[in-house]
Amino acid sequence: MMPVDDVMVELDRQRKRGVLLVLSGPSGVGKDTVMLRLLEKYPKMEKLVTTNSRPKRSDERDGYDYHFVTREEFEKLIAEEAFFEWVEYRGHYRGGQKKHVQQALDSGKDVIWRIDVRGVKNIREKVKEMFPHSAFVLLAVRDLDTLKKRMEERASESQEGLAWSMDMALWEQRQWHDFDYVVENENGNLDSTVDRVAKIVEVTRMKVAGN
Repeated sequence: MMPVDDVMVELDRQRKRGVLLVLSGPSGVGKDTVMLRLLEKYPKMEKLVTTNSRPKRSDERDGYDYHFVTREEFEKLIAEEAFFEWVEYRGHYRGGQKKHVQQALDSGKDVIWRIDVRGVKNIREKVKEMFPHSAFVLLAVRDLDTLKKRMEERASESQEGLAWSMDMALWEQRQWHDFDYVVENENGNLDSTVDRVAKIVEVTRMKVAGN
């Protein structure tokens, strides 16, 4: 039987412990909307600010939208294995640094890392090893027509592009086994979705590492 004083130490750790929430899902599922509502509702949560090698735009803030570095600086960080994962997109690098997650969690904050499903496959093993108190959550819908309608409302894709996005969304939802939790996010149920994700964070906070 665990001595009572040891239990108290663990309970104290829980109060101070930050949780890494990795939030993902197909295009149109509402990842940004859910993340923004979580940040609004829970002041202890903050988004992971990733690192980008492209020039900062006039309406962007360094350290808030991205951590902006030069291409040379980014490549130095790659060599130092500073990232959980990184990609090159349209000639510029972007990725999530390990130290930025660690700094936030050490302060007792909960960190939301919004990432696409393909990225999850690249980071899951490393994240789980480094941060036992992490939760991978896939946002999903029962009917892919819901995603199609949301994409059409954006009016940002051609019919060919929309067809490709729908095929990708179907593939992404089928990767549910790479996640710890799957949460439904249907129209009109945003608050319910946010509450369920917040409960997952609390359950993860109470988990005894190694069990």
